[in-house]
Amino acid sequence: MDKFAVIDYRNAHPNEHPALIDFLLDQGANPWNYLPADEVIKTFAQIAGGEGQILLACKNHEVVGLCVFLFPGALPTKYDQYAQSRATVYVSEVAVHRDLAGQGLGSELLRLTIDRARALKAQLVLIDRHEENLASAGMMRKTGFNELRTFVDLERRNYGSRKTTVMGYQLS
Repeated sequence: MDKFAVIDYRNAHPNEHPALIDFLLDQGANPWNYLPADEVIKTFAQIAGGEGQILLACKNHEVVGLCVFLFPGALPTKYDQYAQSRATVYVSEVAVHRDLAGQGLGSELLRLTIDRARALKAQLVLIDRHEENLASAGMMRKTGFNELRTFVDLERRNYGSRKTTVMGYQLS
């Protein structure tokens, strides 16, 4: 990949979903991430049904990063306790091509998602990560997310501390 090429950001088109699922399962896979294929496919079906969006980072027309998020009204019920009846956007996944990790693409995708959440009149943006995933923690903090809660999550975490940290970005 040309390291001097400009990164373009755009919404994904539904016909790109199969390739984006493959990208996410390939580039997002690491011991910290919970990425069962059936859950990823379920989330993409929600997006296809109008409950969310996928924001892409492209370099030379090739996808190099993505942010998958659900609109207010599609928040998974396990996050209701953090939303407290506020309109909330939930970021389910952020993944960047391994060759471009650490260059700020994930942070920029999150910043753009926060802008979209504002346009959707959301009051809060939620995201979670493995407690020990320092790269994700840095990306989230750099973007302005604050830690809300860390808890043992044996269902989704089978590595390290086996804890999930939920982070939030207050919009209002």
